[in-house]
Order: sequence, then structure tokens, then C-alpha cells
Amino acid sequence: MTCKSGLTLMKNNDTNKFVDIVNAIGEPEFCHCLLAYFQHFIEFDSASAIHYRKDHVPELLYADLTPSEQTIFHARFLHGAYVASPAYQAYMQQAESGIYPWHTLMPEGFKDSQMYETYYRPSRIEDLLYLFVDCGELGYVQMSMGRYAPNPVFQEADIEEVNAVSDTIIGLFKKHMEMSQLKHTQQAQPLSSLVLDRVNALLDNFEPELLTKREQQIAKLVIMGHSSQSAADILCISPGTERVHRAKLYAKMNLRSNSELFSYFLEKLTQAGDEN
Repeated sequence: MTCKSGLTLMKNNDTNKFVDIVNAIGEPEFCHCLLAYFQHFIEFDSASAIHYRKDHVPELLYADLTPSEQTIFHARFLHGAYVASPAYQAYMQQAESGIYPWHTLMPEGFKDSQMYETYYRPSRIEDLLYLFVDCGELGYVQMSMGRYAPNPVFQEADIEEVNAVSDTIIGLFKKHMEMSQLKHTQQAQPLSSLVLDRVNALLDNFEPELLTKREQQIAKLVIMGHSSQSAADILCISPGTERVHRAKLYAKMNLRSNSELFSYFLEKLTQAGDEN
């Protein structure tokens, strides 16, 4: 079959957005960069990110809302209505980090509730998709992406697209919260302006003495959040062949999962920063 130069395409599009996120870790623009990355996978009309901590009022980390929702959100939601929201209840029940469609969080009869009538219906929200990030002692982050009438609800294909990169996004968000905490408590310096070069150098030359060139390419795509199917499409190979290469690189590096590979990448990135 004929295919475009996948790695070049990924480098020009996904990689730039990915580097923007890494470069923004610990910085106020992090959520904006993260959502710009999400928009490569799904369409949404508004978004917000809220930080929950025990014995603290919710902290709004980011909000890009429609005018109707913005008024309701600031006037009602953050002033106490959040306690009745399905997402907050999921946090209280210690839901694991991951992607959650709105309908999976709703209790039975929620659309007949007072909460729905006074907040969700007036804002014309058609559907929501949530990213939950459990940051341990640093609290819990709820990021939401919304669609409004007359746009359709999120489809299964939309959810699968986001799930494919969820491990990467969750890892980035945890690192962001760690860096943000360091900046508050220790007046840590912002990430170096050389982060862009470090990220590209590490992604393009990942463990050269251990991995073959094909395994390096697959490691890069995994770190970028691509599924087996997506990586196979980019490299013009079958998903089965991609999985064989992925298994070999994991065996060589003594790793067991995509999340372990991503954690390893972050450690190597931190080491590169310490050396500079």
C-alpha cells in the first residue's frame, strides 16, 4: 500500500503539540496546551479543569466555557453546587484515574434532579467527557470537555480515541501537579527553555545502544500516546508486527506496560535536565 511519511506527519503535528505540553509542565498554560493536544482526537465546545483536595474548596485550574455556562459555573457551581455533580461524587468515591463519559457517572434519575434542572439544563450541555487524575497527596484533578446542543453526544469512537492517549495524558498531568507544587513550596525555577531540544533529542534517539531503529520508532510513538493500530498505520506495518516489536523493546528494557515506558521517558528527561 501507499502511505505518507507517518513519522514526518507525526513530527509536524502531534510532536509539536506534545512538546508544547511538556514545555508547559508546571506553568499556567499547561491545561491549554493539553486541550490543544486533545483537539487532535475529538471535537468539543468548552473545557474546564478543577483541582479537588481534602478540606479545601475546589480550585479552578482552567476554564474555556460558553458564555451561558460561564455565568452559571461561577455563580453556582464553584459556590457549592459542585457537591451534587456526578463528577464530584466520583471523586468522593475515589474513582481511579482515567476517562469517564458523563452517562457512566450519572446516578439513576439524575436528569430529573434539581441539580440538572438548575445548572446543566440552562447551560445547554448536551454531553461531557471527563479525565480524572488521582495525584495522591497533591489531590485530584477533574478535566471536562463539553458539547452543547445542537451538537451530538460523544460517540464510542470519540471515547476510544481519547482512551488511546489517556496513560500519556495522566502521566503528564501528575508531573505537572508535582512541578506546580514545587514552585509553590520551594520557588522552583521554571523548566528550561532547552526542554524542546531535550524532548526531541530523547524521542528521536531513544536508547540507541539497546533498541533497533524500528523499536526506537515504536517507543517514540508509544510515548506520544499512539495505540498499536495507530503506530502500525504510521509505520506502514501490520498491528501484529507492531506488537511483536513492542514486546521485544519491553523485554530489552525490562518493562511491562506503556505507562512504565512513559515513566521511564520522564525519568530520562529529568536526568537530561539535571545534566544541563
